[in-house]
Amino acid sequence: MLILLLLGWILRLVTGSLLAALSPYRTFFQLALAAVLIATLRNEFGMATYGLFAPVILALTLAATGLVWGLALFLNIFVIALGIYYIVLPFNLGTPHRLGAIIAVVSITVATFLLLGDLGILPRLSGTIRVFFPAIVTAWYAERFASDVEERGWTVPAIQFLWTLVAIVVAYAIIATDALVDVFLSTPELWMVLVGLSIYLGATTRVRLQEYYRFSSHWGGTVTGITTKVQLVLRNTLAWLRREEERIRLDDVLTMNVRNKYISEYNPGHLRQSAAKVETKRRLLGLGIPTPETYATVESMDDMLAARRVIEERTSFVVKPDDASGGEGILLVSGRSGDRYETSKGLLTAGEIAAHVRRIVQGQYAGLKLDGKALIEARITPSETVAPYSVGGVPDIRVIVFNGYPVMAMTRLPTAESGGQSNLHQGAVGLGIAIADGTPLGAYQQSHHRWLDRHPDTGADLSTFRVPDWDRVLTVAVRTAAASGLGYVGVDIALDGEDTPQVFEVNAYPGLGIQNTTNAGILDRLAYIDALPNEYDVYTTDRKVALAKAWDAEGYA
Repeated sequence: MLILLLLGWILRLVTGSLLAALSPYRTFFQLALAAVLIATLRNEFGMATYGLFAPVILALTLAATGLVWGLALFLNIFVIALGIYYIVLPFNLGTPHRLGAIIAVVSITVATFLLLGDLGILPRLSGTIRVFFPAIVTAWYAERFASDVEERGWTVPAIQFLWTLVAIVVAYAIIATDALVDVFLSTPELWMVLVGLSIYLGATTRVRLQEYYRFSSHWGGTVTGITTKVQLVLRNTLAWLRREEERIRLDDVLTMNVRNKYISEYNPGHLRQSAAKVETKRRLLGLGIPTPETYATVESMDDMLAARRVIEERTSFVVKPDDASGGEGILLVSGRSGDRYETSKGLLTAGEIAAHVRRIVQGQYAGLKLDGKALIEARITPSETVAPYSVGGVPDIRVIVFNGYPVMAMTRLPTAESGGQSNLHQGAVGLGIAIADGTPLGAYQQSHHRWLDRHPDTGADLSTFRVPDWDRVLTVAVRTAAASGLGYVGVDIALDGEDTPQVFEVNAYPGLGIQNTTNAGILDRLAYIDALPNEYDVYTTDRKVALAKAWDAEGYA
């Protein structure tokens, strides 16, 4: 930061006027302002946007084209790209060709817009550079949005898209204010302040504004939580000014920003990569840890023939992408009638299921990678003990394991809304489970931000839920965490028809909603485990489970 300040002073001394000298390059200063602003909206306010870089680029476009024309251009390209996505969808193209088709159509469309501008029919742009990046970004938005809609329905992607538009417009309002940009451009001291503020907020912000709503029950309501937070910030600021060492924090809720720090510290990057489903499956099988039978591992297009054969021979199975999260790409096949399969996405043919596998392998759910892997594995028949508490799917148990000790658990119960999947974001019910004895603590449906006494579809009394052979579930979770090498991990386990715990997945980025299901924060528990002497790291699995149960029963006193 001091280097920025020194650089600015040198430039001011050499040029005599920073404003005049740097005006041709004001776009870069607008970029800096927009980037920090959108980062703040995401990190401090919890505004869910599609990326950070893309909204910044689009805000710059609005600054160059004007708000109305810029938004019209963006929305037109978005609708066109979205239309192309659905037009080519039946052809089952891989990610490269699908994106290639979308970008080709978008590029031709942009060229048409520019020509219409030259002819005076539309507002004229001075060059293609103003719409080149926005066109590419918008094509990516359409691809990402359509994929989200396919997996999660329209509601969540639409809300995220609207928040993205809000962020773009807010950033535009700032960087289009010439007087503000001029002051920033000509004042090196503000360069240092901007970078320093971004670093400070990133390092110190523990609670995003949206999380006061998400975890409102922990803080006595959203408004009460925010008010208490303001009071504590003022009190701690005074304590810092007085050089007092004691600090007070809000409570023990683990928020997204704090969780990310735990993941960064305890889950090294190379181990997060190896936690993908295919690699995890191989590791667990090698160690004798129970996991659903694998029918096929589809790692390239050469494996598609074997995958098609498995699909045609089976009446019940599950298709999973290797490294997707949040339930994306998972296809549950529960039965078959003639040439039609009953799936979580409705009735499908063998060819349509094979096309879904092909899209996975060609990178549909692989993020920035252009290819992926798919697993076809056995669909577990759920335990008779837990089956009455769910609809259309298999309930699973998420156990959070930290440094080898189980610290919090819940079972996720599929609903009609979740399409038979045990995913809280898609409408499943989370039922908190006491580590001490496997009894229920409370039920929460994240998609509606509500606490329940009964299952919303079956009406089953959730207070009567019990996990059979609870110690065995915890033992499997601890062994699985040790096999992954991850320090902070969510282990997903399902009970089969014989009540045998089967490991579904190892999650290197476990979510936060478990704290609402248990009506308790997890942060104090993590701190308790973290402060244990080194010898606790090498205790046997049975002893770790026994200690974790005792600590939970005693409230980690």
